[in-house]
Amino acid sequence: MLLQRLVEYAKQHTTTQPFHRRREFRWQLALYSENHREPRLASLVDPDDKKSRGPAHLTPAVTRTVGVAPQLGADDVQYVLGWGDDNTDPERVSQCHEAFVRLIEAWANSAADTDDAARVVREFYANGGVDELAVPQEPYTAKQGVLITVDEVPIIEHESLRRFWVQEVARRKSGGNEGLCLVCGHHAPLAETIPGKLAKRLVPGAGNDPALVSVNEMVFGYGLTKGLRNTPICFDCGDAVNTGLTHLLDSEHVVRFPRQDSAMAWWALGEPDDDFLSAMSTRPNADSVTRLISRMHNGQLGAADKRAEEFSGDRFCSVTLGGNSSRVVIRDWIDRPLEEVMINLARWYEDVLVTSRWEAGTVPSGYWSLVLATGKWDSERRTYADLTSNSARRPEHVQRDLLSSCLRGSPLPTSVLHHVLGRVAADGHLDVPRAALLRLALRRHPSKEVHMSPGLNENRTDTPYVSGRIFAHLEQIQYHASDGQLNATFGDRFLSSAIGNPTPAILAGEKLANSWLAKLRRRGDTRAKAYALGQKLSELHRLIDSGHSTTGYLSPDQQAMFLLGYHHQKAHDLDEGRKRKAEKEAGSEPETAN
Repeated sequence: MLLQRLVEYAKQHTTTQPFHRRREFRWQLALYSENHREPRLASLVDPDDKKSRGPAHLTPAVTRTVGVAPQLGADDVQYVLGWGDDNTDPERVSQCHEAFVRLIEAWANSAADTDDAARVVREFYANGGVDELAVPQEPYTAKQGVLITVDEVPIIEHESLRRFWVQEVARRKSGGNEGLCLVCGHHAPLAETIPGKLAKRLVPGAGNDPALVSVNEMVFGYGLTKGLRNTPICFDCGDAVNTGLTHLLDSEHVVRFPRQDSAMAWWALGEPDDDFLSAMSTRPNADSVTRLISRMHNGQLGAADKRAEEFSGDRFCSVTLGGNSSRVVIRDWIDRPLEEVMINLARWYEDVLVTSRWEAGTVPSGYWSLVLATGKWDSERRTYADLTSNSARRPEHVQRDLLSSCLRGSPLPTSVLHHVLGRVAADGHLDVPRAALLRLALRRHPSKEVHMSPGLNENRTDTPYVSGRIFAHLEQIQYHASDGQLNATFGDRFLSSAIGNPTPAILAGEKLANSWLAKLRRRGDTRAKAYALGQKLSELHRLIDSGHSTTGYLSPDQQAMFLLGYHHQKAHDLDEGRKRKAEKEAGSEPETAN
């Protein structure tokens, strides 16, 4: 089904010529139909800029392994010019060039009467034109691309060359077999191997250009057979599979973060709305997420899902793949009704909603911020380690773990929760994305669903959650006692150790709180505040069941509850402070006006 979906996508969304691929060229072999203009080899890159790249063109291309196999109209220096470098075998370079010239002659013989460019290129090689070319001053290598032009027009754009190339690929790759294609179900010439490959840059982990379907050794084939004998695919489908997947992996519909082991490309059959497209972004629009969640709660998405099962053909498809040397590893494949995936997206964003310390209400987190938050926190720069950093210590599979849970609506692997807890303990830092990951892990527990609200739940009485609230309140008492003049807060000193077992840190904090409250009571302007803070601390303690007043060592789930209680209480306190400040400013406005 994956191959069928890719073929459908290629037919609907791509206009690439058959058996073509985009490639960079650093050299231009310029030929002219007018005899007074001499052929020349020109560089297509800026010689003063070492990072400059040559222009890219869609050029005839077919899978080339260790054998000599020229591409038509544009190829490596060793094929087009027969020039090698220090790393090439002169005999093999000669074989490559001779094969390229034979291919040019074959094309020219088939089209010389109708295509002047074919005649010009054939005469250039027949008259020893390569030997008369001036060797460029710029250094070159045997694998750099050379684009042949006639009168400044690339010959790869000529229709006669494209037609001839299709016939040439069929000759090389078919082996003369015909049969029923596994993908399209039609009787057609069958490919011995898939005629194209994916670019290495598009597939994380690939050491060379990989092929989606490859049976290049007997050990990989059913019954110890080589080639696509047991996987019959026709030429058109084989080319469309490669073209469609290349187009997807090079489009905006791909999620590919640095230092992750996979990339996820997605597409939809049908017309997804703007809210869905925004929600699929790595940095979604908050308004679109809010509307999507509202549509789920008011039943619009559920009704659409039921209608889709009966009438709609709209579907969502995604493929997650990585590379292993020259092979593609399919890590996930999703083909589900579009409305079902929209519901999963809405549930996902609802599960990652948490309150923020810096703004009122709950805020959603996108994939980008969630993946970023799994890395190391740089306390000096006050930011996470970059996604490209070697020392970020992110799991290489966290991107696909999150995406799979999001799109399938499945539980989150426990490894994500364990990693986030470890990072919070190591960094002493907890913010909205990390709190969202903790809440997500509890809401999508593999064996039990743990109800956890996005913001403060004052009626919750389980000891880990209330301990987190007490820890945050002790931090607040210290803040008021010091008028905010602190080099290191109570949380800075004790949060890392409190995650595993909060009891020792809370006992130490309560001893310190006695002195902090006494300091506030000695000042007339803060005496009432001291009473309120002390009263609040007592109320929090009364929430805990007297039979379980101490926590002991916490399980990973309980550690997440402790941290969420801490985060919720701090966000609530800051929100209350903003409200009091706003009320105070509103009350002083008439006096100021008078």
